[in-house]
Amino acid sequence: MNSLRTLGALVAGAILLAAFYGVLNDNSFSTEIESEAGEGVRQVVRGDRGEFSLNQDGIVLKAAWRGDYELSADGEDIQSLDHKLEISREQESHAERVVFERDGDGVARSYYRDGDKQADNEETQKAVRKLFTAFLGASGVKAEERVAILLRQGGPDAVIGEIGALYGDHARRRFAAELTEQADLSSSEIAALLDALKAIESDHDIREALGDILENETVTPDIAPAVLETAGRIESDYDLRRLIETLAEAPMSDDALPLAIALMERIGSSHDLRRAAEALLDQKNLTPDMAADILALSADRLESDHDMRLLLGETAPYLASGGNAAAAWVAALGAIASDHDKRLALADAADEDGLSHDVIRRLIEATHEIGDGKDRRLALENLAGRAKTAPALLEAYEASARGIADAADRARALEAAGIEN
Repeated sequence: MNSLRTLGALVAGAILLAAFYGVLNDNSFSTEIESEAGEGVRQVVRGDRGEFSLNQDGIVLKAAWRGDYELSADGEDIQSLDHKLEISREQESHAERVVFERDGDGVARSYYRDGDKQADNEETQKAVRKLFTAFLGASGVKAEERVAILLRQGGPDAVIGEIGALYGDHARRRFAAELTEQADLSSSEIAALLDALKAIESDHDIREALGDILENETVTPDIAPAVLETAGRIESDYDLRRLIETLAEAPMSDDALPLAIALMERIGSSHDLRRAAEALLDQKNLTPDMAADILALSADRLESDHDMRLLLGETAPYLASGGNAAAAWVAALGAIASDHDKRLALADAADEDGLSHDVIRRLIEATHEIGDGKDRRLALENLAGRAKTAPALLEAYEASARGIADAADRARALEAAGIEN
């Protein structure tokens, strides 16, 4: 594994965990990630003071600061700062350090190599810039300003090129987020961005980067395969589900549905698959045919009867639309093996208004698949009022009720619909 990519994954983890652990106040946090070899990333922020350190594969990069600072016009230096910023790097027995300090309205820079202060010349100035941009590339700070600068200098291609040169997952994702927010990308530019993001190893940052693209850009059918290829690198079911939830936040189009279904097919966890399906099926502009496709996929892949039942409970309103969506709902009901869960799903369906006689008949017929007498009786009792509305429905109801082996449960089921035992 490339050492810099490993380094980037650690940085991403540090930034992510900082949002959850060690929070001191609104402007302060502390976090530390350490590998088995003692390498890792540490970041501490207290008010206007902060520290950042990174140790990976022989590279030790540290930074400490007080106050904010403003980037230069080219984004590779500091134009002004409140107080002080110090950055150091050690690699292969070579050490360098730069100290930025406020000097009136300007900035004083002191550069050291192996402990010795260097004269201020062109070579030193280049070294200062390289060390400063290395820190920015590892930490992802000032991404908004740097992306704006690069867009002015060379458009989206300049930003995408810079993303390819970064070695921190968090920094890559931050740059991608700013690029999609600040520019409208063409299909070819989205493809180039996705290619640059292949270096990201963190599932969280891949998902966040793809989410930013889906949220801010128009993903046409010709670019969807590249999005899927990038998403295919996500191993976490949770992150795949969250990506689908991001996709579902915008009105679902005919072009977006195949992408969403393809992403769902990669999820192995019943819980996350169900949550992803719920997010898609909750869209108000989803057509019944789209809903049918999602329900069919869920019935095929959901292994948990509990999760299938919960999904059917959330989507029972689709029964009122009839057609393919209602047929897919009833078919998904047949995928539930548990009599208890099947009965509870039917109870949710029985509470829906506007069901056609055809749908009610299918629901009544579905009770034939409930082997437990008590569960079948309870399911039928929930449908008894609907069965009384048409002779054909009452006939289907009676056929199911008389199939109950236990005499007491059979009698109660028949009585609920006013049928003599």
